[in-house]
Amino acid sequence: MEDKIFFTIMHQNEAAAEVLVSNDKKKVEIRKLIPDSLKQPLSGSKLDLERIYDFLKSRCYEDGRADLREILNQAGLKSNNPWKWIQVTHGVTYEDMFWIKFPGENLRWEDVKVR
Repeated sequence: MEDKIFFTIMHQNEAAAEVLVSNDKKKVEIRKLIPDSLKQPLSGSKLDLERIYDFLKSRCYEDGRADLREILNQAGLKSNNPWKWIQVTHGVTYEDMFWIKFPGENLRWEDVKVR
């Protein structure tokens, strides 16, 4: 497991998908735990690294945002890197109920939600 990044995409307190990404970010394995639906952020058949990156990028602030530098500084980040951003924020947004859970965490939706 050392050579991989592992996380679970959650919909509130339900695991929607498990994702394994190689450290060099060239390979990905995705296991859907919920069938395609509104609770599955990876609906459809295109399940590749680009799809995971796009999902993670959707968890970040927009690159052109005027106050992005200030937000990144508050988070202790130097860039709007999705791989690092989800480690700080668990990928929580105001727009939906998806978030990222890492191995060994005992967090629930109630612990990470922002609304």
